[in-house]
Amino acid sequence: MMIRRLNDIDRIFGTMDFFKNQMNRFFDDFESGRGSVSQGGIWPLTNFYDDGDHIFVYSELPGVNEDEINIKLHNNLLTIKGERREIIPEGYAILRQERNVAPFSRSFSLPVEIDPEKTSASLKNGILTVKLVKAQAAKPKKIVVQAA
Repeated sequence: MMIRRLNDIDRIFGTMDFFKNQMNRFFDDFESGRGSVSQGGIWPLTNFYDDGDHIFVYSELPGVNEDEINIKLHNNLLTIKGERREIIPEGYAILRQERNVAPFSRSFSLPVEIDPEKTSASLKNGILTVKLVKAQAAKPKKIVVQAA
C-alpha cells in the first residue's frame, strides 16, 4: 500500500513539473518578445543562420500566401505578421479542426545592424526566407598586425 502511494505522489509531482516547465517556457518566450503564443504554441517556427555577410531567417508558413505576409524591419527589430486563413469549400461544414487559423505576429531583435535597402524575402513550399544583409559597420574587419 505504501509503494502505491509513493507512485501516485511521483506521478502527481511529475505532472506538476511538466506544467511548471511549460509555464516557464511560455513566460520566457513572452518576456523576450519571441512570438505570439496561441493555442498551437509559438507560431511560426523560425530559425536564424549567419554566413558572415548575411543573416538568413526561415519561417514555416504552410497555407499562407505571400500577399498575406507583412515583414517590417525597424531599429534592428524584424517583425513578421500575417494571417493563416480558413480553407472551407462552399457548402461544406467543419467536422474537425486541428489547423490553427488566426493572425500571427513574431518579432525578433537582431544581433547586428542590417542594411534595410538590401533586404529581400521569398516564399516557397510554405517556407518564408528572409535574407538580411549586414550593414558595413556590422561586418568584422580584420586588422593586420605589422612588425614595428
